[in-house]
Amino acid sequence: MPAFIGNRTVAGLLAAAAVAAGFAARAPAPTATGPARSRPGSRPAPDPERLADDCRRAAGAMLARLDESFRAVVRPPFVVVGNLSEARLRRVADGSVVAPAKAMWASYFRRRPTDVITALLFKDDKTYRHWARRLFNDTDLPHFGYCRTARRTMVMNIGTGTGTLVHELTHALIVYDFPDVPTWFNEGLASLHEQCYVRADGIVGCVNWRLPALQRAIRGKTLRPLSELVTAGGFYGRGAGLNYAQARYFCMYMQQRGLLKRFYALFRDRRGRADRAVRTIEEVFADELDDVDRAFAKWVLTLRWPE
Repeated sequence: MPAFIGNRTVAGLLAAAAVAAGFAARAPAPTATGPARSRPGSRPAPDPERLADDCRRAAGAMLARLDESFRAVVRPPFVVVGNLSEARLRRVADGSVVAPAKAMWASYFRRRPTDVITALLFKDDKTYRHWARRLFNDTDLPHFGYCRTARRTMVMNIGTGTGTLVHELTHALIVYDFPDVPTWFNEGLASLHEQCYVRADGIVGCVNWRLPALQRAIRGKTLRPLSELVTAGGFYGRGAGLNYAQARYFCMYMQQRGLLKRFYALFRDRRGRADRAVRTIEEVFADELDDVDRAFAKWVLTLRWPE
């Protein structure tokens, strides 16, 4: 049976609803979640033995900075560290890091990480905020968690659920396969994985808390057209919550139509350029973008949250 991943705690859903409405938690800065850019072909193929050694050293170094309540699970290229019970830490490492990564490699990504990727999992909001400040001097924190891109480290309040962990994991992995990924698709695909089923042959996003804000914008005729989403900048900042929702559900629409994998491969090979985004969408849908946009909006209004 596919494993379900999502943010389902009451506190988590209340915070998520606030973000969707356009207030409460701040939108992530581009450097907080987006991967560092590099040129295709600049990264060598992973050396399994070297990567395993690097992971063991990284685990030891991180544990040395923490107290005795923390333990580590090494699953190259991942190091998962947390103040959870050993059994729970292993479950999260295998079910919410390794399994989704394998599913994403099966679905989308050809190239795999050549560096250690660390997931710091804190059991509650108190320890999340304490250690984020102590380790990284980070104080203005998103409710669920965030990614320190330069350090390839995900810092997570795992008490809210595991959906944001898989969101940030998507960012951490895509950089190796699609270094030129534009923000709208990077955040759209990552957000799709916030609520998902993980199967052996792939990962499937499902309806989540971002839906109501998107439906209100469609009904109120305030949603910007897809052509603007995929070609213009300004994703973060004012209106970011709606941009996340539109990008997420457009990725889900492509998934529902059986087109997401093909779109990803074509868009990656075209280096994600804004002037090629429209052409790639029209190619995979075999339709004009305006018609795709209208069909997408109509489909969104058929969805329900909670399901």
